[in-house]
Amino acid sequence: METKHADTLLAVRQAQQARAGENPSQERSVSDSPPVRVNKSGRFARVHAVQLKRAFLEAYSKYGNIGHCADLVGIGRNLIYTWQEQDQEFSLAFQQAEKRAIETLEHEAWRRAVEGSPYTRTSYYRGEPVGTDHKIEYSDQLLTLLLRAKVPERYRDRVDVNVSQVVKTIAGVDPASVL
Repeated sequence: METKHADTLLAVRQAQQARAGENPSQERSVSDSPPVRVNKSGRFARVHAVQLKRAFLEAYSKYGNIGHCADLVGIGRNLIYTWQEQDQEFSLAFQQAEKRAIETLEHEAWRRAVEGSPYTRTSYYRGEPVGTDHKIEYSDQLLTLLLRAKVPERYRDRVDVNVSQVVKTIAGVDPASVL
C-alpha cells in the first residue's frame, strides 16, 4: 500500500514539476517510473498520461471531488472529462473510484450517526475555567438519511394526494361542453 501511495505522490510531484518547467527526473529515487514530460502542444505524453490517470483515480477514491483531485495531480478538470469520453478503461476505473468515495462517505455518516463524535468542552464561570465535559455527539439527521437510503419503503416521506373534481354550473353554460 505504501508503494502505491509513493507512486501516486511521485506522479503528482512530477506533474507539478512539469507544469512549472522543472526537471522531474531529479526525484526518481521514490520509484522507477519515468518522469512526466509535456510535448510541444502542451499535452502530456501518452506514457505519462497513465501515471496521471492512476494518481487522479487514487486521489478521487479518497476525496470524491473532481476539481480538487485534478488540482492535486496538476491537470485541468476538462482533461478528466476528455479521458472519460475517450478511454473506456479510465471511465470504468473512474466509476469504481467514485463508488469507493461514496462508501467512504457512507462509513463516516454511519460512524457519526451510530458511534458518535466525541468532543471536549470547557465550562467557564466569570472567565475562569471551572470544569471540562467529555461528551459524544450523535447525529439524528444523518441516522434518518441513512435509514431512508437503506430502507426507503419504510422510512420515506409519505404524501397522500387525493383530488376531487368539483364542477360548478353557471347559468346558460353546459358543464359537459367545457370539459
